[in-house]
Amino acid sequence: DGAVAGTGALGDLGAHIVDLARHLVGEIASVAADVRTFVPGREIDDAFVATVEFENGATGTLEASRLARGRINQNAFEVNGSKGSVAFDLERMNELQISNGGPFRTVLEHGEWYPPGHTVGWGDTFTYEYLHLLRAIAGEATVAPDGATFEDGYRCALVCDAILRSSQARGREEVAA
Repeated sequence: DGAVAGTGALGDLGAHIVDLARHLVGEIASVAADVRTFVPGREIDDAFVATVEFENGATGTLEASRLARGRINQNAFEVNGSKGSVAFDLERMNELQISNGGPFRTVLEHGEWYPPGHTVGWGDTFTYEYLHLLRAIAGEATVAPDGATFEDGYRCALVCDAILRSSQARGREEVAA
């Protein structure tokens, strides 16, 4: 129901991608996007793709689809810089691909409480989130930058709104300041 949900893939999946992109690379300045509905009769979007320009001059692409057959829960990113690259795919959540200019090497994450060789599961990620929040409440840490704040939610919504405007206008849109 579009009146209740507002968006589909963009709001459900894209918001997490936008938040992660902001966390890894920085604020998004402008977007050029295509938001589509493929399932007949559906009121909300099934997929989106956007090219983004970050305030620091970096460029990137963001995309999400509810119709990507064969994918279980892929949420992947790759960040490339002048000194190396890093890549991650949630379907292989314990592996981080790192390059310092040569071929990627795999680094296995085993978590704060687990000995090497024991991987972190999906449910464990929520334990880490709760621990982070409790440490912030106890005054031992802050929510930001590792956890999303209300400001992050607001900034993410501004980017999602710009993606919708860009798709409708068929052109590049600035993200509201």
